[in-house]
Amino acid sequence: MADLIPQPMEALLRRMAAELPLGRCFDLPARSFHRAPEGLDLGVLFHGERAANALGPAAGPQSQLAQNIVLSYLAGGRVMELKTVQINDELQIPRPCIDATNVGYNVEWSQELKLEASLREYHKAWVLLHALRARDAAGQAGLGLGLGGPNGDFLFDMSVGYDLAGIRTPRVRAFIDGMLDARKGLDAIFDGWPAGLAPWRPERARVPDRLSACITLSTFHGCPAEEIERICEHLLTDAGIHVVVKLNPTLLGYEAVRELLCERLGY
Repeated sequence: MADLIPQPMEALLRRMAAELPLGRCFDLPARSFHRAPEGLDLGVLFHGERAANALGPAAGPQSQLAQNIVLSYLAGGRVMELKTVQINDELQIPRPCIDATNVGYNVEWSQELKLEASLREYHKAWVLLHALRARDAAGQAGLGLGLGGPNGDFLFDMSVGYDLAGIRTPRVRAFIDGMLDARKGLDAIFDGWPAGLAPWRPERARVPDRLSACITLSTFHGCPAEEIERICEHLLTDAGIHVVVKLNPTLLGYEAVRELLCERLGY
């Protein structure tokens, strides 16, 4: 399987600038861009942050590369659950981790990118989305999507796994810190802004240094409840960030799961 290969920020910017006047972006045709219904506010608050709607990609291989996050945004996603990262980022497993040509089998156990590469992709995506918003607000992107207003509000939701020992390692903590305070990475992007694309450069002061205020915790099936509790305590107190727990149904026990699926949901 082919590996994921991140593209340079300059290449992504130049492609956006070249394709949007032609009615597409990263090959997504403009007819597929999301346009919010007039007079209908679908906005939601997520741990105090506003998103224009409650939709967005779930954590997976599709939410790793910067251009994929831009595509999710143009298609209407506003709550971006980023790919789960973990300390074991050099595993040799089939790529992509999900191949659903006919029947889908998930062989995932790690992100496709190294932790440091994942962080750079999210920094790039953050700047690209703010550039899109600023360009559309100025009426210069040819979009007319209202991205500069409330319809453009979006947020990033980090995802980490899979055990406390891994989450407490310096590299995973550096990833989290680099999302909570991305000043260094964002400054590097702005310092290297491509010549000839100044109109696409958003105001630096309007691009927040904090990329995310929440982590969605992913654990393996069978992870003890006490371990999940310790991870949540670590993230809430030591990292100082909101936490959402992905609840593996097996934690509830056989009888509770059967009652939920069969008696309440009718399966």
